[in-house]
Amino acid sequence: MGRIGSNLYYSQGCSGHGVTFTHVAGKALALAIQGQAERLDAFASLPHYPFPGGRLFRVPFTALGATYYTLRDKLGI
Repeated sequence: MGRIGSNLYYSQGCSGHGVTFTHVAGKALALAIQGQAERLDAFASLPHYPFPGGRLFRVPFTALGATYYTLRDKLGI
């Protein structure tokens, strides 16, 4: 979650675990738009880590992870 410039806000990266986070993000973004940015600033100050494997392996690793978790779901693990 963060802000670009003075009037562009974003939230990203829930990766299938966003039920709780999206509620918190929505509240923080709404408050920031109203001028109370403390919650948004707390999230915006967290570091953004690059994807392991860089640009070259981003797509194959993501596909491999999705396949792994799809298989786990189908097997009931």
